[in-house]
Amino acid sequence: MRVRVSAVFEQANEILCMKYVYGGKDVFALPGGGVDRDVPLQEAVKSEWKNELGVKVEVGDIILVGEAPGTKRHPQTLHIVFLATEVHGIPKVRPDHTHSLDIVWVSVNKLKDCPLYPDVGKQLHQYFQEGQNKSLAFIENCMERGFW
Repeated sequence: MRVRVSAVFEQANEILCMKYVYGGKDVFALPGGGVDRDVPLQEAVKSEWKNELGVKVEVGDIILVGEAPGTKRHPQTLHIVFLATEVHGIPKVRPDHTHSLDIVWVSVNKLKDCPLYPDVGKQLHQYFQEGQNKSLAFIENCMERGFW
């Protein structure tokens, strides 16, 4: 199973997305990417944001977890979506690290119908409408005391 991490940064009732065009249609993605072996999840998010957008991001708790079934073209993927609590710098697409065409601020009100990757627009809309009160705590080391 592939693991992909991303982070959602909301500002002025809009979220930061990366814009792609697939099949002639605009598609938006939450900034993030696959996790390499032995890389902590939050570090993977920070690395993706730095490499693809040229910014430093502060990563908070997990707000969504979802599974995408495997297909002939794509492996089964576990999507872990964190909340980005701060962004330092001005996000700008770095074409040497991504195929994204641009960054776009998508209105929270339009998320329900937005072609978003992963397809969590409805859930994000609900999350922001309800006042961001349902984060899942992220435990950096859930084996801190070792194996029993």
